[in-house]
Amino acid sequence: MNKLNFENIYNNLPKNRVSVDIFDEIDSTNDEAKRISLENEFHLVIAEKQSKGRGRYGKTWSSPDSHNIYMTICTQNDLSFAPESLITGVICKRSINKIDKDINIGLKWPNDLILNKKKIGGILIEKEHYQNTVKTIIGIGINLNIEKKEPWWGDLSKFNLESKRNELIIEIINNLIKVFDEKDFDWLNEWRQACVHINKEIKIHKKNNKKENAIFKDVDNFGNAIIETTSGLEVFSSGQIIIKGIY
Repeated sequence: MNKLNFENIYNNLPKNRVSVDIFDEIDSTNDEAKRISLENEFHLVIAEKQSKGRGRYGKTWSSPDSHNIYMTICTQNDLSFAPESLITGVICKRSINKIDKDINIGLKWPNDLILNKKKIGGILIEKEHYQNTVKTIIGIGINLNIEKKEPWWGDLSKFNLESKRNELIIEIINNLIKVFDEKDFDWLNEWRQACVHINKEIKIHKKNNKKENAIFKDVDNFGNAIIETTSGLEVFSSGQIIIKGIY
């Protein structure tokens, strides 16, 4: 098994800015990021296995001891300049393609990585509010090789990326830090090009359990979805609706 390599990962990140913890098993890398007190600008938590991995709305994220990526990076830097979830999706796609340019990763609003109409990765953004600061927690899960227990889950097993797991983690984190530093990352067009459902029919599920067919038209500069419904064009944040019918 290709184990996570602390020295390799730590030595290839800006160590004066990033602290790194690697666990053989943990409940959730996001939960650990909530527990820690930041002693550096960024803190990266990675695990071989999660016992309580989760996605949006508390959904279970299967996290067996395997070759997959379960990691979280957190910071108290101000990241309000753009939608973290959509930016992270773009960076994950870009990083995967840096290692293998032929992998056709698609993006589903607001936080899924898609390959061949199956979900192969997800992003979970959480915020912890303190007196005068906000800790932003960015959880990333990517299936490199999984058991095919549920039909909507996919992985990257045909591309043999398990041997490059450490390299992929380094690529993603370095790219994220670069974007956070620049704050003028042109994510929008790159996200649009990768989106698997622009101008396509979707199903939207609202909090009041109302469901309807709609057309996903675009996203705005804040990462909100612009959707054509029976009432015309409407703008939704990621917390207002769930979109289905993609995989």
